[in-house]
Amino acid sequence: MKAFNYIFILILIAIIGGAIYFSLKEGKYDITESRVIAAPPSLIYEQLADFKEWENWNPWLEDEEITSTMGAQTNGVDGNYSFIDPDGNGKMTITGIDPNKYVAMNLLYDNGMTSSNSDVIMELEPVENGTKVTWNTKGEQSLLDKVMSSILSFNIENEIKPKYAKGLENLDAYVTNQMSVYQIHVDGIIETGGGYFLYMSSSAKRENLQIVKSQMLQNIMSYMNRNRIDIYGMPRVIYEKIDSTNNSVLFSAALPVQNREITATNSNILSSYQEPGKAVKITLNGAYSNLDEAWRKGEEFISQNGLVKATASPYELYKTYPMLTPNPADYRTEIYIPIE
Repeated sequence: MKAFNYIFILILIAIIGGAIYFSLKEGKYDITESRVIAAPPSLIYEQLADFKEWENWNPWLEDEEITSTMGAQTNGVDGNYSFIDPDGNGKMTITGIDPNKYVAMNLLYDNGMTSSNSDVIMELEPVENGTKVTWNTKGEQSLLDKVMSSILSFNIENEIKPKYAKGLENLDAYVTNQMSVYQIHVDGIIETGGGYFLYMSSSAKRENLQIVKSQMLQNIMSYMNRNRIDIYGMPRVIYEKIDSTNNSVLFSAALPVQNREITATNSNILSSYQEPGKAVKITLNGAYSNLDEAWRKGEEFISQNGLVKATASPYELYKTYPMLTPNPADYRTEIYIPIE
């Protein structure tokens, strides 16, 4: 009997000692993974702020052993989803948001013996080449988790960090693909209306055209604001000469106005009038990088239908403003090639 008591006491001492030992072990974790994605913060934020969108890139959902269920509310504060994996079940809930800046969440996980809470945040920071996305989780392991981690040599950072890296890679691929979607449609022959416009002329390499064009349009807009002149349509680029050998263009950036405007003699902003006529119209829905293909399709239409191009200059009409349209896939550009 005494021997049994000694054994019991030794076991009790071992349990108490082990509890003290493991309770003193560091159990806090702070895990971070980042990636720069070549996209504006608003497009990425759309993927973070609604758990339904997480199905497009969430690395854990690639595991067939994990099943997820969306909550009645999936976006904004209190938006949530729950999941079950072979080791337990969890629930992710949005606790705070700042549009285009961050989404904060709480992760509750229960493995049947212990439960844990983790604070998760995904932050967005505009950088030179796009948006830096940082995924972070913080929390503290329970006593049982510390024991199991020590016995099984389990490292939570080694488990989480690769998943975060994979998730950010998936997010990058998905957003990039969404931005690259485009459609080109040759609308055929149309009648174009005439009208007055203010313009500036310059030359540029094709790869720099959009930057130079934007600067010129801003200068014209500033001039119009100073002189209280209203815009009477969408901005355009008129192609005076295209030099394929040097990959350069001579062009004018223009903004339409309702009436003829007289500018100062020494002004680099001039006034002109576009005569009405016929043109082949091509519509591009998508990024400006697809404009060359849209032009080729227009030239093919002219050739296939035996049409003759007029001496008037062809032009592009921009139906959307990039600053107000974060996704290039939503840009709309109309090309007009005048014909006889």
